[in-house]
Amino acid sequence: MTPSQRFRMVVLVTPKAGVSQEEFSAYWKDKHAPLFLTLAISKRNLYKYEQFHVDPKLTALLGANSGWSASASALPKFGGVAVFEAESPEKVIEIFQDEEYLRVVAPDEGEFCDRAGLYILAGHYVTIYEV
Repeated sequence: MTPSQRFRMVVLVTPKAGVSQEEFSAYWKDKHAPLFLTLAISKRNLYKYEQFHVDPKLTALLGANSGWSASASALPKFGGVAVFEAESPEKVIEIFQDEEYLRVVAPDEGEFCDRAGLYILAGHYVTIYEV
């Protein structure tokens, strides 16, 4: 199986202290995402932008019934995962160094997430099975 030729950056996102999972998810999806997409560079440089929102009840259910270690049933500190898909790492870097992003979007991140608690993973997907 061959890795995808498209570059992907995954960001594990931690909610801001005092913000519930519900508030975090609503703000991220309904306010921050549309703001991010107002940037011309976002639409120009990305093939795809996805958000994965953690569901604490489903996480606990699957963790408790997975047969994996006890840590699998512990709720993670992350509220979600952002996935950015682009032609190259440079295309993603251009977005996050863009003047408008730094002036408009980056400050908004502090409204719902802990910017110091972000974790970035970069690489390529390898699809093992797909229907």
